[in-house]
Amino acid sequence: MADDLNDTKRIAELIREATSLPVVSAFLKKRGLTSSAGTWDDMLSKRLIPAVEKGELSNEELSNLLRSVEECGRQHVFLYFCTKARAAELIDRKRVAQAAKKKKCEHLLDGPQALAKPAAPELVDIRWDSAKIDLSLTIKEVETRTYQKYIGTKPYGDELHKIYAKVQERAVNLVRLHHDGLLELRIAAHANSTKYEADVVRFWNHVAEFIPKHDFKEMSLSTAKDRLWGERAELTETIRYTDSTIRNEAGNLLRGATGNIGSDLLADAAVSQSLDYLLDHDAAAYCEGANIWFKETSGLSTDVHVLLGGEVNEYALPASCTEEDYQYVLDRLRGLNRRVS
Repeated sequence: MADDLNDTKRIAELIREATSLPVVSAFLKKRGLTSSAGTWDDMLSKRLIPAVEKGELSNEELSNLLRSVEECGRQHVFLYFCTKARAAELIDRKRVAQAAKKKKCEHLLDGPQALAKPAAPELVDIRWDSAKIDLSLTIKEVETRTYQKYIGTKPYGDELHKIYAKVQERAVNLVRLHHDGLLELRIAAHANSTKYEADVVRFWNHVAEFIPKHDFKEMSLSTAKDRLWGERAELTETIRYTDSTIRNEAGNLLRGATGNIGSDLLADAAVSQSLDYLLDHDAAAYCEGANIWFKETSGLSTDVHVLLGGEVNEYALPASCTEEDYQYVLDRLRGLNRRVS
């Protein structure tokens, strides 16, 4: 039985919002399908719909592409941990099924729901990453955010009135619990705010039936931040630095930053050494924040921008990225966060 083309169109529209034409073209090319398209309308009418009609492509494959592109990047990630034993209990399929039934969303165990802009935050996906065992549990939510966008001014008598438009934005948040106890809580980036405390509290309350907050502790990234700056000479082949912030015992800040986003802070010895001076002369000084790029040469599909700051367990990915690039960054940060003797 052929897939429902109305579902195809709905999924394709969500993909359009979440990523770029080259990403979809690469997806089609990898499957040996005609992939070129000059516009999104052409991609939909000349590539995706005909491929689904012919049975060369399925809505399930499109849903998997949507998952990949909307879950990685343009987000703030908060890391937590619990014991390995507790993680095993929480990702147990029977327990998750019971929680889903209680939340009246057990239908998500059979497959994701493609929602555009729901009236209230809604869970749309519950799934496991499995090999011989369940390696992780992922729960995804879609919410609609409304914010004001300045569009210009309009004369009104002797006055000029600023005009704002209400803009609705589809935002994807997710939580992923790994079998080793690591928990990633990913919040879609805001267009007009840098504070995410309220988002974290609200989203965690939404998934508390599955992931009880009292079982988890924050995973501080302070060691990773210190090592990123302290070991920068050894890391220069894979990481580029655009700014770094050092705070001393008195609470004072010293920030070094490049003049443009394409430069490397390490190229300016005077600025770098001024940050080192504060670290060397105050035993309590530490690296509070970093603005770095993991280089494409290290095995990534492109340079990946990462911001380390905000909460102690928080980092941000300002731009979209592939699932593989996201995992690379997470693995590198976890590795750097391990203390070395």
